[in-house]
Amino acid sequence: MQSNATARCSSAGWSPKASSRLLLLVAVLAAAAAAAGKRYRVGGPDGWVVPPPDDKELYYVRWASSMTFYIGDSIEFEYKNDSVIMVTKAGYYHCNETAGIDAGDVPVPGDGVRVFILYTPGYTYFASADLDHCNKGQRLMINVLTDEPPAPAPSPSFPAPAQSPSSSTPPLSPSPAPAPSFSRSAQASSSSMPPLSLSPTPVPAPSTDYVTGAGSAFAASLASALAAAAMAMAALV
Repeated sequence: MQSNATARCSSAGWSPKASSRLLLLVAVLAAAAAAAGKRYRVGGPDGWVVPPPDDKELYYVRWASSMTFYIGDSIEFEYKNDSVIMVTKAGYYHCNETAGIDAGDVPVPGDGVRVFILYTPGYTYFASADLDHCNKGQRLMINVLTDEPPAPAPSPSFPAPAQSPSSSTPPLSPSPAPAPSFSRSAQASSSSMPPLSLSPTPVPAPSTDYVTGAGSAFAASLASALAAAAMAMAALV
């Protein structure tokens, strides 16, 4: 088998040393993927067995429908006196493949555990290498998704809204303007003021001392005239 693999590598332009390094790299990547992903035990506690005759079509379909597989996950087959291989879609539906799709995968029936790393997205098919077991329902089809969805982010918490002033405080009513206040001194001064007299002020009598245009007193002239008139009356008598 090793000579055949060496011959294939040589015909493809690969040296045995380069092929070994490539296989080692694939193994390391597969191991890292297995450590990062989840592992599922096919069939649950019963393992990889031939299903009951009345449930052969849905036995493993029902198991796979309860799981979600992503790249990096792995599935584990545990069996007794049996085998398991990865097959094509036609090999799954027709149960006509006794060797796996990987080169050199020709299992021998026995007891054991086999783990497959899921590194290709899409539908992947497995079956027992025993064609009779495959026809009795010992086959599995799963759908591998590309990326596992991230965990949902916690919902943000917001503080409770503050109550509006109108709801927490009573409405303000305008206060009446304060009445004017007077001091005691102002009241005392107002009370000590004499009452105002409402009687009319007497008008002074007209003065007889009129000033003429020549600057002489009018009363003196009138007295002289009266004296002259009196002398004239006495002469006539």
